[in-house]
Amino acid sequence: MFLIVFVSTLAFVQTKPARSLSQTQIHESIKELLKFNEFENEYARFLSYLKIYPQEDNLTLRALFDDYFSMNSYLNDLTNVYAKYFTPDEILELIKFYTSPLGEKYNRFTNVLNTQMEDTMLTKISDYIFTAAEYGYTIRFPDFK
Repeated sequence: MFLIVFVSTLAFVQTKPARSLSQTQIHESIKELLKFNEFENEYARFLSYLKIYPQEDNLTLRALFDDYFSMNSYLNDLTNVYAKYFTPDEILELIKFYTSPLGEKYNRFTNVLNTQMEDTMLTKISDYIFTAAEYGYTIRFPDFK
């Protein structure tokens, strides 16, 4: 089904200039692109990192939380940001890339690459601290309270 919609969308865009796309069509294309980037996982990780959770015992605060931080709110905000920096044609090219064999491979390995880079940086930080200590230096870190 996705393939039919995708091919139909490409045929539509290729036969008409991008300027003829409505704002809704542009935003729907951006939302389609974002599905390939697993933005939901990153957003949940970000909120968890900041320790921002919904209030379960207060309906007013829960509604306020949902207004600001729901997945739909985030998706709308992210869609608007993408629309600022990418033309409709570029969005469609990105979708084309992410549905290609290379794009699918990129998606499969993105988390692995990010995890390996995080591990590499943590190792470097550790090496830096221990090497500095061997030379008699103390590394000061910010005080997080």
